[in-house]
Amino acid sequence: MSVRQAAIEILNKVFATQAKAGEALEIASASFDDRDRRLLHELVYGVLRRFYSLEADFSRFCKIKPDPVAHIALLIATYQIRHMRVPAHAAVSETVTAVYKLSPKAVGFVNAVLRRVAERAPPKKLKPHQRAELPKWIYASWRDAFGADVVHQFCQTLKSPPKLALALFVDRNSWIEEAHAMGVEAIPGALSPCAVLLDSGTDVTALPGFEAGQFTVMDQAAQAAVWALEPTKSDGLILDLCAAPGGKTALLSHRFPKARILAVEFNARRIPRLSENLSRLRCGNVTILQADGLDLPLEKSSADAIMLDAPCSASGILRRHPDAKFLHDSQEVEKLAELQQALLGEALRVLKVDGEMVYAVCSIHAQENECVVDSAPGLKSRQRLLPSEDHDGFFFARIGK
Repeated sequence: MSVRQAAIEILNKVFATQAKAGEALEIASASFDDRDRRLLHELVYGVLRRFYSLEADFSRFCKIKPDPVAHIALLIATYQIRHMRVPAHAAVSETVTAVYKLSPKAVGFVNAVLRRVAERAPPKKLKPHQRAELPKWIYASWRDAFGADVVHQFCQTLKSPPKLALALFVDRNSWIEEAHAMGVEAIPGALSPCAVLLDSGTDVTALPGFEAGQFTVMDQAAQAAVWALEPTKSDGLILDLCAAPGGKTALLSHRFPKARILAVEFNARRIPRLSENLSRLRCGNVTILQADGLDLPLEKSSADAIMLDAPCSASGILRRHPDAKFLHDSQEVEKLAELQQALLGEALRVLKVDGEMVYAVCSIHAQENECVVDSAPGLKSRQRLLPSEDHDGFFFARIGK
């Protein structure tokens, strides 16, 4: 199977069955060498990041509605022509060859449209949601909440790969010096005292301290949420609800080495990876519990502190996971908000009097932010971080009892 054929099939899974791009890429990548793996990753994520402007580009030349294979092939080839150093003739011919294997009847149509795309400049006029590379409903919601200029500004950052962010468990200055000595550019993050930012595409396994568990990959906005938790007892019981894959659990473990930390995860399929990560990161004070966050097998008022990283629409991490904008609609966001509210209520049930918890989501939709926490008794503070060059979009709130 060619790289472009694989890209068409992965994107079709995302659009047709709401599969997660990362999981589909992981499976498909196994049959390619490193160079083709990088190309496949670039094609899939590039199309997802710039879907709406790409569609506006080639649709000018479509006299009929493309079938799903043709539609995705046009997206992939247009992305190569506009945003990669692939010669136009190669982008067209390689994509057409892939279409021939998947939908032979569409070959002539795809070839004709792509030749027009290659001959013309991109369209100068785009609708606001196309320029922002967002579905209409997300653009309208964010425009009304933050203003068109703010949305336009932070959406520019969503069009390119994010920086690699690490949470260090060792002295940051010393680690940065060691990285520099290896020729790796690294700068401290501003939102967390243990955050370090590196170039996108940096090989994590080649960095100093990887085997020794000296860091975990985690955006610094998520780190800020973990640092917001201030237990009254540093040696008490801390719950990390919805814990997988374990980054926040690990940071809690290293922040509070005397605490008993209970990592609660409902999805059994995610527990092996959670366990593996915590073992590599030397988190000896953590116990994993498979349990439903809506019905915790814990006594009322039994936890000294709680970190609740609730399931959400992932609207704040579209730069990192651009498929998220195709996996949820406004109705789904409302359902997620109901789930978040229920999880928050159960967390408060098991939190001790005078205890503290942090509610966090990697979403910037108000329905999943203020609308969830503002009615919570004991709300101390809340903060929304909009996406930027240096961090994801995130929301977290401190709540006491």
